[in-house]
Amino acid sequence: MPLQRTVPQDASEPSRQVNNILRNLRGEHFRHSRNVQRVPASLPSLHVNNLPTLPISLIYPSTDGRLDGSVPSRHHSTRPGRVAGPDPPRSWITLSSPKTTEADLADINSPAWREHALDLVFSPGNASVRPPGTSASLRSLQKGESPTLALLSLHVIRMECSGYELSEIRPYIPPHLRRVLMRHSAIHCPLSQIELNAICGEEGHADGELVVVGPYATLRSDHFRRSREVVPEECAAEESTWDSLATEGSEPSALFSLTLLSTPLNFPLSDLPPTITCLILINIPKPVSLQRLPLYCPLVSLLDLSYNSWLIPTSGEKLLQDYPWTKLRYLKVLGLRGCCVTSTLLSQVNKGRWDDVDVIH
Repeated sequence: MPLQRTVPQDASEPSRQVNNILRNLRGEHFRHSRNVQRVPASLPSLHVNNLPTLPISLIYPSTDGRLDGSVPSRHHSTRPGRVAGPDPPRSWITLSSPKTTEADLADINSPAWREHALDLVFSPGNASVRPPGTSASLRSLQKGESPTLALLSLHVIRMECSGYELSEIRPYIPPHLRRVLMRHSAIHCPLSQIELNAICGEEGHADGELVVVGPYATLRSDHFRRSREVVPEECAAEESTWDSLATEGSEPSALFSLTLLSTPLNFPLSDLPPTITCLILINIPKPVSLQRLPLYCPLVSLLDLSYNSWLIPTSGEKLLQDYPWTKLRYLKVLGLRGCCVTSTLLSQVNKGRWDDVDVIH
């Protein structure tokens, strides 16, 4: 008797048919709901891999609202129409900084006027302010930028600590950060005499820079003489110690930049160190005799005499024209904002030079 082959039945066939029926029903329900909502049949692509995922304001920051003129942006001029993902949170959106009005610049005690007056010396491209070996990234905060963690920490220290407490924690703050703190405070909250002395210490400056803003602080008549007397004593005390070898390279730096804003000049120019390359004298109340400045500071490359009332009259114009500009051989930038700059003055400043001086007026 021949054997009969029995074909085995697939037990999963009924369940597969059920899955197909459910899938068709879901599809019909989905299409019916879209027809009711009158949505187009074609669906947009949910995965976009060729577009940036960050907010446009972070990828293409705006440079509007700067006081120093038009600085071209290095980013692409074209912006993508779409950005993948949901809308960015409000905290990510960079708001445009408020524009400085003429009323803000009229008040010489306002932060807006101080920022405008110190814009030349605090500009990022100013290499005259930085001592050798200093990073160019250590600059003041520009408009539209978010403050760094270091600047936020320094701001908390500035607002919470008194002058005595600043002198206690000064050894624990690096010199370059003390310089950043001095610049930030000069614009937003000028340092008092006690706070300035606490930040500068016995050296008399912070990482080669000194910024004095009046009427909150003034320089003593013997400020530079006392600073020169303290440094040799410290060096002599460390010569005979083994620790002096470990601290090599951390010796006190020389003064490269001096900024006096709305404060009198109480010392003779002969006290200025010859290492100064940046000298800022803005809104000085009394006239200053600068005839012998090339003799005491021959390396000056940035000189700012802006907004000095004693340079506005006819006598001030004659003083600028008769000044021995040829003796300042390294002069590159001259600030004369608020002064009368004539063609005769420009010819006197650039007389005998290969490269013309950049006169800001």
